[in-house]
Amino acid sequence: MLKKLLLVLFINGVLLVSAADFIGSSQVTSHYNYTFTGEHYTPEYSALTSLQGYDFPLQSGSKFAKTLSNYFTSATKQQSLLLYQQDQYQVEGHVLGGTEYYRNNKKDSYFFPYYGFEVKAHYQNLSLAGKWWKGHTTSQSDFAKANPLINSWVQEENGGDQIYIDKIQGEIKYSFNDFGYVALCRNKLNIGSNIGGSIILNDSKTNDYAYLNYNLKFGDFSVDFIHASLISDSINASAGSPIPKEELADKYLALHRFSWRPSDKLNLFVGEEIYYGNRNIDYNYFIPVGFWRITEHNQTDRDNVLIFAGGDYTITAGLDIYANVIFDELSKSKLLTNWWGNKYALQTGVMKSELYTSSLFSWDNLGAEVTAVRPWTYTHKYYYANASNDVQPLGFADGSNLLKYTVENRVSFLNHKLDYVINASYLKQGSDGDNCYLNYEDEFAGNYDAEVAWFSGEVTKTYILLNEININLLYSHRLKLSSEITKAEGSHSNVDFAISYQTRF
Repeated sequence: MLKKLLLVLFINGVLLVSAADFIGSSQVTSHYNYTFTGEHYTPEYSALTSLQGYDFPLQSGSKFAKTLSNYFTSATKQQSLLLYQQDQYQVEGHVLGGTEYYRNNKKDSYFFPYYGFEVKAHYQNLSLAGKWWKGHTTSQSDFAKANPLINSWVQEENGGDQIYIDKIQGEIKYSFNDFGYVALCRNKLNIGSNIGGSIILNDSKTNDYAYLNYNLKFGDFSVDFIHASLISDSINASAGSPIPKEELADKYLALHRFSWRPSDKLNLFVGEEIYYGNRNIDYNYFIPVGFWRITEHNQTDRDNVLIFAGGDYTITAGLDIYANVIFDELSKSKLLTNWWGNKYALQTGVMKSELYTSSLFSWDNLGAEVTAVRPWTYTHKYYYANASNDVQPLGFADGSNLLKYTVENRVSFLNHKLDYVINASYLKQGSDGDNCYLNYEDEFAGNYDAEVAWFSGEVTKTYILLNEININLLYSHRLKLSSEITKAEGSHSNVDFAISYQTRF
C-alpha cells in the first residue's frame, strides 16, 4: 500500500515538476498561525497620495483628535505614526506592541508582553524595510522555555525569572520593470505549495536568517538565486559533545531554481540547494546556470546537495493541485530498495478556494495533502552541512522516516471580520534516522550497503489538531485565539492554548 502511494506521489512530482514568480511565494499555502509574533513578515508599502511633506498625529489638535478617533474606531488603515512623502519619495514609520498568554492542560501559564517598531521607505523601483520587536516571558518555567519563539539565542534576566526574546527582519529590494528583482533580506523562506510544511525549505520553526536573493525573468522562464548565512548546530555527533556557539563553523545555504510558466494555469520548477560550511563563502555556487552537483563533486564532494522539483496546476478557477519532490541522495540501481542512502521526500495535495462567498459567511479554503519522507533524509556526516539552522530544521519540520496526512479548512464571517482556521493531521513516524541532526557516518561507517525500511525503529502515531480564530474588527487592534492539541497513541493528549493581542499604528 505504501509503495503504491509513493509511486503516485512520485508520478505527480514528475508531471508537475512549482513556484510563483517570487522565491518565497506559492500557489497553495497554509493559513494557520499560532500567534501574531510568529507570522511571516511581508512589508506593505502605502499607495502614493497627493500628500506632499509630513503627516503625523501631533501636527495639530484636530489632527490628534482625528487620529485618536481612527485608532479606536476605524476598520481600515487611515494613518501612520509618521508619513513623509515628496514626489515619489516616501518614508513611513509604525509602532506595534501587544501581549500573548500561553497555557497548557497542565495549568502551566505565562504572559509574553512585547513592543516594536517598523520603518519603510520607497522610491520608484527601490524599497527598504525593517521590523524589530522585543519582549519577555513572565516566568522561566519549563513551559516558557518551550515557547515556539525560542528558536535562537535568548537572554535571561532579573535573576533568571524572565526569558528575553527579540527578533529583527527586513529587506532592501530593487525591482526591474518586467525583468525581476534583486534583494538583500533577513527573513525566512518557504518553497513549494504546501499546507503541512515544505519538504524543500520550510519556515515553520527556524529563526530568521540573512540571504541575498534575485529573480530574473525571460518571458515564460525565470531563474531564482539565494545565498544565505546560517548558524551551525552546536552538536557534533562525531565528537560526541556540544560545541560552544562562539566556536561553531560558518555555515551557508546556496539555492537556485529554474521555473517555467507556460500559462496562467501551470507553473513548474526544478532546482538545487546546497548546505556547506567550515570555510569562506564559495563563489562556485553564485553561478546560477549550471549543475551544482557537478561543481560540488569537483569541490572534493564535501557538501550536502539536494535536488528538488515541483509544480502546481489550476484545474478550474479556485481548484489547484500541486506536488513537490526532493532527493538528498540517490542510486538508480537501488531506487526501489530499502538502501539507507535512498533519501528523498514526496508531497502532493489539492486545495479548493472560494467555495462559497457572501457578506455574512464565506467558505474560503479546503485542502488535503500527503507527505512521505524516507529515513535519514536531510542528514549529513558534517554537522555544518545538514539541512538545519541553529538546531532548527530547514527540511520538513516534522523530520523524516514518516508519512503525514494533513487537511485544512478556513471559513470567515462578516466580510472577514472573523476568520476560523482548522488544520488536522495524522503522523506515522519511525525512530531510525528520524531527524536531520543525526550523523549517518557514525551509524553506517563500514556498512554503506545497509538497508533501512520505512518506519524502522520505534513507531509513533500522532494526531494533531490546530485551531485558530482571528478577530479583525479594527485595523489597529487584532485578537487571535489558538490551540494546538497533540495526541500520540498510548499516551494522554497535550493541549497548548494561546491568546494574542496586538496593536499597530
